[in-house]
Amino acid sequence: MATKKKASTKTAKVARPKAAGSAKGAARKTAKKRNPQNIAIIALAAALVFMGIGFAAYSATLTIGSGLNNTDVIVRPATWGICWEDTTITGTGSGTGTGQVSRDSCTAVTFNATLNKPGDSYSFTVNAENTGTIDAKLTAITMTALTADQAKYLEYTVSYNGTTYNASTSNLNIALNATAKAPVIVTVRYKAVSETNQGDYPNTQQEITLSASFDYAEAAN
Repeated sequence: MATKKKASTKTAKVARPKAAGSAKGAARKTAKKRNPQNIAIIALAAALVFMGIGFAAYSATLTIGSGLNNTDVIVRPATWGICWEDTTITGTGSGTGTGQVSRDSCTAVTFNATLNKPGDSYSFTVNAENTGTIDAKLTAITMTALTADQAKYLEYTVSYNGTTYNASTSNLNIALNATAKAPVIVTVRYKAVSETNQGDYPNTQQEITLSASFDYAEAAN
């Protein structure tokens, strides 16, 4: 009896996925390709650093500072200062009135006057000057108040920069800027016969002390 031959069978080979190690190998190959680029970049950066160092070696720094002769910058304070100007004081009398005026100091002026008969007067002019570096303002004028009897025969006025006052005044706001001047005129007058009753004149010699003060403050910005 004939023997049957076994049918030969061929098994198809199925492609297996490559091992993980193969992927790592590919990555290494890629890295090897990139490494030359990385090295080139590092070398360029290093070259820039050395160039910077080389430039610094040939550079210089210039400085400017105060302290010449051991003196730094000095800033003086900004101030205002009011002073009676000495060279402008002038006095004059009318009728038989006479008087004298004197600048005793930067801030003080004194005067005397003799009024012999009704109609006589004496006046003087002096400048108030702001000798400071910032603006100031006049805020008040304080004057001696005449008594009711004195006011019947005597007149006392102060003119400041063109405005006349015959009594104390406050709440003023009159500018006197830096380096500016304001003329002040002081006048005492024996009233004329036509201005008062004959019985209002004094029967004895009167000696009356008169004064005026001027208050200043820094001008508002």
